[in-house]
Amino acid sequence: MVANSTSTEKRGIGSSVTRELEQLKKKITDLTLKLEREVKARELSVRLVAEAKKTSAQLSGQIKTLSVQGRKLASQLTSAVRDASKRQRLHEGAQAKIAELKAELASKTADLKSRSQELSKLARESGHRAAAIVRRGGQPTTAPSQAKEIPAPSAAAPEEHSKDQPKLT
Repeated sequence: MVANSTSTEKRGIGSSVTRELEQLKKKITDLTLKLEREVKARELSVRLVAEAKKTSAQLSGQIKTLSVQGRKLASQLTSAVRDASKRQRLHEGAQAKIAELKAELASKTADLKSRSQELSKLARESGHRAAAIVRRGGQPTTAPSQAKEIPAPSAAAPEEHSKDQPKLT
């Protein structure tokens, strides 16, 4: 039995070594797979970090560009508002000047109408006097002291009218 026991012991030792070898092979396979997964994860992580940096740089550039465009548009808008305000003030000033000129025109028109009526009246009176003188044989009907004194236009009056009114020929 002694011989049998050594062979049994050898078989037991061999099978336990085989089992250990199998376990070690399995552990090596598991560790290799785990290492490969970690390598792939790190590669992915590095790629993601690189892409994130690239995207961040692109976004930063776009933000700067948009910022410059925003400032330019704000400047243009401010300028347009100032121009519109300036145009509004000029428009209001022009309207005020138009109103002033209309009032002046109305005043001068009324003055001209009054003078025209006065001249018309004087012309009729002069015509009646001339007809009366012709009928009487050339002698005036009223004494010179009784005749209405007609105001002679001053030297400044024709010049004043010449500026405002066209000359009648």
